[in-house]
Amino acid sequence: MLDKAIDEFLEMKKADFLKKNTKSDTSDEDKQIFFESAKQLYNLENWLIDASRRARQLSLTSHPAKLVHPNAKTSSIIADVTSEKDGLLRSGNVETELDVFGNAAALDVEKFLRIKLLDGKTVMQHLENNSDTIQQQLETEKVDFRDIRDAFMQIKSSELKQTSEKLKQVYFPVESDYHLLSILNASGIIYKLKHSINNLRFSEENKHIKEELKKSKPASLEGVITDLFGLSAIGYGGTKPQNISTLNNQNGGVSLLLPSMPPILKKRKTQPPKKDFFGSCLWTGLFKNDFEEFHKVLGWRRNNREIRDMRDDIVLNAITKLARIVVDIREIPSGWSDGEIYDGLAHWQKVWLDEKYADIRNDNKQNHQYLTHAQSDFAKWFIGNYKQATEDNKLLGDDDIEHIKKVLNDEQELFQ
Repeated sequence: MLDKAIDEFLEMKKADFLKKNTKSDTSDEDKQIFFESAKQLYNLENWLIDASRRARQLSLTSHPAKLVHPNAKTSSIIADVTSEKDGLLRSGNVETELDVFGNAAALDVEKFLRIKLLDGKTVMQHLENNSDTIQQQLETEKVDFRDIRDAFMQIKSSELKQTSEKLKQVYFPVESDYHLLSILNASGIIYKLKHSINNLRFSEENKHIKEELKKSKPASLEGVITDLFGLSAIGYGGTKPQNISTLNNQNGGVSLLLPSMPPILKKRKTQPPKKDFFGSCLWTGLFKNDFEEFHKVLGWRRNNREIRDMRDDIVLNAITKLARIVVDIREIPSGWSDGEIYDGLAHWQKVWLDEKYADIRNDNKQNHQYLTHAQSDFAKWFIGNYKQATEDNKLLGDDDIEHIKKVLNDEQELFQ
């Protein structure tokens, strides 16, 4: 007994033939002629013989070349790639059906091969397995099953025999040589993405909520409307999408592209240091006036209270500038120093600068003595950069250096 799905397929072909050839003014006699013609054409035996001849015009493929260029003609390519948990969106990691390209007039052959029989397997799957079921269905007095099977199986030939100059090509370096690669698109993945997007945007929940919200008095609702924005549509094949591939034809030649623009990042006014605060964040030019005033005071060669106070004020002004930079860095969301890019930053500087460690700064057992380090390193930085900025730096004596360190120690709250 003929499987119901195959019988319905042939009946549909008959109906399409009659609809195409009979009009409202077609005579009853002509209608009868067309009816008999349809009956003969789509008799299982006759249709199998015709379809098996046309099957050679089609090829199963995972990467139809015509998606790259509508006039590209290549051998059929079927990517046989195993699935791996490598996090990549690629052939093998996405479950898709094979596509078909070839003569658009023979696409009904492909539809026949995709028919699901009562056991849930397609005609093509049965042919591949050479099952008794499909042999019973397709073998008749006029039809030799082996010939029919061989003809249909040609659609799955994947031997690369030719490529096309119309394909985009990439020179890929391999040691001292190169490979010339032709880049093809996996149509199954392209339309799997479109299917997933449409399922998300036009889900039953979305429809229900939108319809309810249109009412003047919508009912109490639970759930959310899910959508994707920034989508772009891309078309293949122009007015003849059927000439590209079966999947392309089924989707009207239109697929969807997710937005691929880089994320918009909020620009930081202050960049935290990656290795050292003093070397990265303290710009010598910011302290130029401090160094000049400091040198002027040292040049007076007097050691009275007024001169010492002026010298201390200059150092305090420099510390205040440093403190403002520290405050700016601390305004960055806490935890920034956990990033791998900051692995080279000393831990005491992370405690000093990252608000993640604000709770332990007053705990001498946990704060890594960050204040002592900060005072000492700023003293070295200030003295070293003063010397570099001033040609006649011999005025700076050991007493002056020790006094600078004392000022920094006395004003340690500015570092906290």
